[in-house]
Amino acid sequence: EGALSILAGTIVKEMDPKRRPPVKSTYTDASVQTFLFPSDDKKSEKQEPLRSLMFDKDKGDVLHLEDESGRVELASDADVGDETKNANLDPNKVATGVVAAVVGKVDSGTGVMHVHSIHFAGPPPVEKGSTKEGLRGASINDEEKNDPILLLVSGLGCGSDSPTDAETGASLSLRREMLLDYLTDPQLGDGSSICRVVVAGGAITAAVDTAEDKENTKKAASSNNATKKSGKYDSTANVTFSLRELDVYITEILSAGIPVDYIPGWNDPTNANWPQRPLHSCLLPNSVGFVDLFRRSTNPYESDCSGVKVLGSDGLNVADLRRFLPKKCDGDDEVNDEGAEVKVSPSSSIDALHQTLNISHMAPTGPDSLPTFPSSETDPFVMTSRPAVYFIGNCDEFEARLVGEKGETIDTAADDDATRLVCVPSFSSTGEVVLVNLRTLECDVVSFNDVSP
Repeated sequence: EGALSILAGTIVKEMDPKRRPPVKSTYTDASVQTFLFPSDDKKSEKQEPLRSLMFDKDKGDVLHLEDESGRVELASDADVGDETKNANLDPNKVATGVVAAVVGKVDSGTGVMHVHSIHFAGPPPVEKGSTKEGLRGASINDEEKNDPILLLVSGLGCGSDSPTDAETGASLSLRREMLLDYLTDPQLGDGSSICRVVVAGGAITAAVDTAEDKENTKKAASSNNATKKSGKYDSTANVTFSLRELDVYITEILSAGIPVDYIPGWNDPTNANWPQRPLHSCLLPNSVGFVDLFRRSTNPYESDCSGVKVLGSDGLNVADLRRFLPKKCDGDDEVNDEGAEVKVSPSSSIDALHQTLNISHMAPTGPDSLPTFPSSETDPFVMTSRPAVYFIGNCDEFEARLVGEKGETIDTAADDDATRLVCVPSFSSTGEVVLVNLRTLECDVVSFNDVSP
């Protein structure tokens, strides 16, 4: 007490349950889709925007550091009235579950630790023997067309059209066909340079929600509909149709000799808790026949593509983390005269993804708000080695960032320690896929749109 000390442990962010962002983790609840597809209320009454709240000490919010021996309350220098020092501890930039080391002094009277600085694990080290030196030397010449290209796509939405199609006149099924032609037709795209296609979640649509089930139950009760089951509408028929369409679609890509890795998402018929297991082979009977080309992956996903380590997920982990990393909206720097809450929005997807790399943990909010399997001995979400490509799927828009050895943002990949962060946009919402050059780590976006500007 009173002396400068260092403590290491897990951040615990205690907020009033009434103010805390809602946690919707019911497997059959279709509204959990808002984790991956946040949208404005004006677009759809069924979807909610991703909600986030500022940490407010005046309203009883408390930040702790916890380990096996107990917990201690944390306060930054600014909280204790020392305005001459910078607030190195910002509760709005950390979430429950983040492991950190803090430097500060414990007040002998209150038992609160006044934090002078906070430190995180940093990006994981590069695994020996997995650098891109061999890949760089294997290129016949300097032309990029000879470089292996990784195609990242998410939110294919098999089973139905996009909710915005009725407004724009576009067709999601047609855009999927355009993507298929781009991969398989040499005259439309350079599919020969694509070494692998990774489907990052959102490939099938969600089951019909409860409100639609009740309405369809009345219609099915007086008909001989095949979806009628015990007098009730069987919403699983929608998932069955989506899986059949997905199976046919992936099979056409595999028939062109392009490897495909499939990452399950929240709507897929697999376990809800992270890490999610691969889909059962019987659900994709045609695709699994391509033994050497098709791989049913876990979520999160890890693979070695042309000697380059690739790590990613369907995006639910980062979407959940964003809710606890709020930022003030433009023009709302102060609380209004009526004392209303300051308008805030979640942090950007690329910033939250960057933080998971800096703390070497893919899902720090689990199991507090992200449903995860309990693990007493090891944590499956800890990054033990550094990936060259680190992505998430089902984002609102494309974002990319190049990160250096110490976690800083850089412009070019000057060494083998660089990591390319990629936020893959939802194909059903944007019609976009991402191409990553595995030699240079450069990114390109290809847009498929059948609507004239």
